[in-house]
Amino acid sequence: MTIRNFILLILLSGLMPLWAFQSQGTDKPFHPGDGIYVNTFPDSNSFLNQVFPIDDRGYAEFPIVGKVKVTDMTTADMVNYLKKTFKIYLKYPNVYVKPMVRISLLGGFAKPGLYYVDINSSLWDVVYLAGGTLKEDGIYEMKWERRHEEAADDVTPFFEKGTSLRTMGFKSGDQIWTPSPDARTVWDTMRDILPLVTLSVTIWNLYNTYQRDQILLRTVR
Repeated sequence: MTIRNFILLILLSGLMPLWAFQSQGTDKPFHPGDGIYVNTFPDSNSFLNQVFPIDDRGYAEFPIVGKVKVTDMTTADMVNYLKKTFKIYLKYPNVYVKPMVRISLLGGFAKPGLYYVDINSSLWDVVYLAGGTLKEDGIYEMKWERRHEEAADDVTPFFEKGTSLRTMGFKSGDQIWTPSPDARTVWDTMRDILPLVTLSVTIWNLYNTYQRDQILLRTVR
């Protein structure tokens, strides 16, 4: 390829709409409980630029048209549907979509909360999204939970290798938890109740001593 042809190819690529670079596979990537991220670049003010949640029946609710069954659609189907349905509202012919999963980041993160993230994001990306951990060793104490059960008791290898959530087998609703610096431990609880226990024992001893003295006095008499 000559330099001239190479430059021409770059220029033509810059004129191609965003959807042309998107995977046009035949798989159906949208699942109940997930979300659909839509972007109409360069129109940053479009009402379509957001994440649309998918309910447990496989429907997503879009402006104007309402609920639409999306779990039967491929990525290409979704792009074509949005372009056709909202044609009169689109300033540019670019529509980009991708599936998102719901993740809960709980405990000792700088910005804990509920997030929609790209399934191809790495665990490092997710922790970065939450502003990192508050504890220095918070990364090594992270737990991956699903339905109140641990999906993995050590996610450090995933974090260090930059493994994607897809490869990890991550699903919407999964949780990543790490302890907070002020999280109470068993020793904290013991320190709180120890004075009460000591006071109770002291009172009990005083009571027994009093009873014993009373018995001795009656015996002497």
